[in-house]
Amino acid sequence: MHFDYLTYGFRKFWSALLALVVALSFALPAKQMKFTASHETDKTNYTYVFVHGFFGWGEEHKAYDTLPYWGFFNGDMMQAFRNAGYTCAAPTLDPFGSIWDRACELYAQLAGTRVDYGKAHAEACGHDRYGKDYTGKAMLEHWDSTHKINLIGHSLGGPTATMLLTMLADGVKAEQKATTDGTLSDLFKGGKTDWVYSVTGLAAVYNGSSLPICAQALGDTGDYLSQKLDRRFLPGPAAKLVLKQMLGSSFGLLQKVASGEVADPDTAIYDMDPDHMAQINKTQIRTLGNVYYFSVPHDGTKKDETDGHLVADMDVDDYVFSVLMPILGRTNATTKGGIVMDSAWGPNDGLANTVSETAPFGAPQQSVNAQPSAALAKTFSTGKYYVFPAYHGAHLVLEGNVFRPNTDGPDYVLRLMEMINAI
Repeated sequence: MHFDYLTYGFRKFWSALLALVVALSFALPAKQMKFTASHETDKTNYTYVFVHGFFGWGEEHKAYDTLPYWGFFNGDMMQAFRNAGYTCAAPTLDPFGSIWDRACELYAQLAGTRVDYGKAHAEACGHDRYGKDYTGKAMLEHWDSTHKINLIGHSLGGPTATMLLTMLADGVKAEQKATTDGTLSDLFKGGKTDWVYSVTGLAAVYNGSSLPICAQALGDTGDYLSQKLDRRFLPGPAAKLVLKQMLGSSFGLLQKVASGEVADPDTAIYDMDPDHMAQINKTQIRTLGNVYYFSVPHDGTKKDETDGHLVADMDVDDYVFSVLMPILGRTNATTKGGIVMDSAWGPNDGLANTVSETAPFGAPQQSVNAQPSAALAKTFSTGKYYVFPAYHGAHLVLEGNVFRPNTDGPDYVLRLMEMINAI
């Protein structure tokens, strides 16, 4: 889709990293999760569509059979859920694509059409209007107001799901105006308000992440890490300076990408900037009054006993995200758009801030002081986000983690599904 050199570099890095992780998976014994679920409380049993996040992949990707995004080294969550009596689908979206592009790709795979990014959008962003053709390969046998779906979005999959939902309901006026030759995608026509039953966000970056703009926290974090690391690894001031410079250059580049200064703005990193996500929530996504919304924020941090600095809780965290937790935990800044990132933005899961994963700022929401269960079903109504207590762990904990495998997270997701079926 996008050909600027930074996006190309990210894609090459992602391909190499995924190949490495897949290779490692061959050295580990194959696993298959097994869960039991009660369907005695079911009032519905609609298909669950699992929407992966940034750097992710779905069942269509060639790596999924060896290393499923949904489950990782624990085994395939989709198959485990199917064995437990649920119908599931896990589409493959552009791992670096913008929320708009990913929503268009999601629709095409579910409905069985060619990906249409929209005439107006494609012209404005300078890329092809059409993508992969899924005609005759629909993931859903039926999809309409009678055969609804439940969307479960992880990370960037959360706003991808809510973007799709808004497009289905409202259509897109800009595309309707620009496309007068009869080729307008059904997605942009709207009128599909009743096609989605529920949307659930798992560590969903509804308000972006401070990661792209946390250069303000780097000097402080560099000092902190250099003090905590063993002197054998950082023997003197020069080594500490190198650490700070490495952090500064890395996050300085990330900040430029997120701002659109040096890369294509029609990308995930650009969208995850809090100011850009706020604009998307204001102009392109709304909370529908006839849909159930749930969210499960994550928090993998704990306070350092000596100085109160937020650090990774290595009793539960996946190592791949732990290094970023103290950086996000030191967030203290005001964005160009005026978003104040104070101590409330400190708790995080190594990729996004816990407060961002609750619901879009300004959307109706209510805290749930309980764990998911079918017994809660009668307490929910449509049109507001029900926010469960933050799950203690890193960004992929509900997928079972990458290098610290567990099945507690996937089991938690299963309880969410039991609850939704009981509503």
